[in-house]
Amino acid sequence: MLGIILTSLACNNKQTELHVHASAEMSNEAKIYTCPMHPEIIRNKPGKCPICGMDLVEKGAIMQNLGELSIDDVIEPVNQTVIGKAKTITPLNKKMLSQIESSGYITYNPKNTSSVSSRFDGRIDKLYIKYNFQEVTKGQKIMDVYSPELVTAQQNYIFLLNNKEDDPSLLQATKQRLILLGMNEAQLLQLEKTRKPEYLVSIYAPVSGHIHQMSDVTELTMPTMPMNGDKTGNSMNTSATEFNIREGVYIKKGEPVFNIISLSQVWVILKVYPQDISTIKIGQPVTIISEVAPDNAINAKISFIEPILDADSKFASVRVYLDKSDHHIFKIGSLVNAIISTDGQDGLWIPTSATLNLGNGNSIVFKKEGNNFRASAITVANRVDNEINIISGLSAHDTIALNAWYMVDSESFVLTK
Repeated sequence: MLGIILTSLACNNKQTELHVHASAEMSNEAKIYTCPMHPEIIRNKPGKCPICGMDLVEKGAIMQNLGELSIDDVIEPVNQTVIGKAKTITPLNKKMLSQIESSGYITYNPKNTSSVSSRFDGRIDKLYIKYNFQEVTKGQKIMDVYSPELVTAQQNYIFLLNNKEDDPSLLQATKQRLILLGMNEAQLLQLEKTRKPEYLVSIYAPVSGHIHQMSDVTELTMPTMPMNGDKTGNSMNTSATEFNIREGVYIKKGEPVFNIISLSQVWVILKVYPQDISTIKIGQPVTIISEVAPDNAINAKISFIEPILDADSKFASVRVYLDKSDHHIFKIGSLVNAIISTDGQDGLWIPTSATLNLGNGNSIVFKKEGNNFRASAITVANRVDNEINIISGLSAHDTIALNAWYMVDSESFVLTK
């Protein structure tokens, strides 16, 4: 009898253990996981939401959290607050180091321009310059000019020399007139020696550089710089290389014939966005890479920041001055890329994903207030990489949602206080 009772108790205990184990397995299988932001996503195990990437949570836990909400939380306007669980961050006070990428071009320095003009009326008898942009050196003969005015002045000087004029001031005045008309000391010595007038007077290059037949040095700037091609996409504008000065052409006194542009210094003109110009200062380092020589980067410094924006492009222009030793691998008119290393900027920084741009310069974040996230207006400044500087509307003690876009269905319905 005792054996029968013990056998029965053992069977009952085994059945109880099996029932408890089965109940536990059924309890585990009954767990449902869903996304707090997308309740239509339902899974039977933990994972990530395929829509927003948030961690799936147990549905029972959501109900438990919702049970903690008060009536005041629920009746908040839906276009001002969001009820839910989301990743949060706090703004950080720190110094951000940044680099600004820009592009530009290489051009001449208009200050290094020397004008070659005639000091008398005359006719070009011999022209030694054959084409535009031809390189010349200082003292090189450019052209021979015949001028009746200059011939007459020479004849007067020879007459005074032959008649041994007693008045030295008259002789000196006549000699000075020849100098003012463009004759140099060597030519005057030759005239005094031969006592024969030179019917052709040579004009020499005052500096070394490139010949440009232009009426205004402003033509050297982009995009009107002739060497950069025309609007039709041709590599060289035909009108730019055309040489209008010919032998036999008459020139007037004081009229510029050529401009000689010295290559002792060139400019690199960089275009930057207006929102970046406040972080750029004179003297900041910049690395310049030319399309002509991409493997030969040049390290320089910002030389000048133009105070106005371009009328057409609305970009700001920054200049970098390069000496002759620096630009030997660069070509005038070639495009360049540059990286400007700006000074560090102190301030309150948050990820750009935490802000929501409503247009017209208005931005918001979602501050955590109890169980809710409330839309709050902020004022932003510069962006560096994936972070943005906050001027007002936030403090280092606030807690905000990491992803502002996940908090709303449409930004047009967001209201802030």
